[in-house]
Amino acid sequence: MTRTLHLASALALLVILEGRAHAAADCGPINYYGTYSIGRKAGDIKVSLPSRIAELKQLGGNMIVGTGDDRDVVDQLPPGMLAVPGCGLMGRDDWKLNGQWSELRAREKLTAIARRFAKDPRVFGVCLTHEVTEYADHERRRWMYRLAKEYFPDKKVIQYYGRLWDDLNPQRKKTWSYGLEGEIETDVVFVSVQAVHKGRFAPDKVKKLEEVLGHAARTPGIPVWVQTSINADHKYVNGPGSMIAVWGKDGENMAAWTDALFRAVHRDKAGRETRISGFFWRSLGRFPFDLGYPDFTAQRAQMAGIGKRRCPS
Repeated sequence: MTRTLHLASALALLVILEGRAHAAADCGPINYYGTYSIGRKAGDIKVSLPSRIAELKQLGGNMIVGTGDDRDVVDQLPPGMLAVPGCGLMGRDDWKLNGQWSELRAREKLTAIARRFAKDPRVFGVCLTHEVTEYADHERRRWMYRLAKEYFPDKKVIQYYGRLWDDLNPQRKKTWSYGLEGEIETDVVFVSVQAVHKGRFAPDKVKKLEEVLGHAARTPGIPVWVQTSINADHKYVNGPGSMIAVWGKDGENMAAWTDALFRAVHRDKAGRETRISGFFWRSLGRFPFDLGYPDFTAQRAQMAGIGKRRCPS
């Protein structure tokens, strides 16, 4: 009953907010929209997983990224919604044996993951790694990708990047090594782009995406996805007020943020465009004060409004 009331309130408020919200002038082809991870938390209570997934669909989501390494979410997906298990199905130790990179060790883990997800039509792809540039340079990431594609030939193999540079060289020099020489190391460039600085909305952080798009253009045709934590700066998240401080009383900064992300584009010398095609809020019901918190009706309504305004290709 509580969840039903929250959802009804959200949909009612959506009608009001959509009248105020400005449509993005150039929103871009956002094909996939939803949440990075999903859970049952709703303040002091918990809701069922099926009802939470249904809520996400009502909010305009068509994909859940970061469903973990089990099948709990995948098995309960409604028609029209896809899942990406992970992120981090394989940690750095799963690629190594006794501290050394090991194909044998990696194949053992890949075999187990493939048994669970490789043939399921509800699985769009697997988010294999988490912040992979912290422990693998381009050549190693390329090796990881090629190996994984043997086990997932019909699915996307996705590496998740906190950043596209690494300093894994003898000089510890910061090197933007993603896609060197156009060599593919992922089927989707999935990056974290946060909108928070010291507990306040920081729209200028869209510059990180602009930088990412420039480097992602090295591999034309590889999609770019973004996740943004709804309450990202965890040391400032100490209650419901942190949501208001970042995103505004009515969540109005959420629309401002996604409009900026959806407009961002990189054009190379040949005139080809690189822009994002997937966007995910983190999270819905995983953390105490995320989009699943009952009082954040306005923010959930904003999420639904943004979903309606996106323009998939």
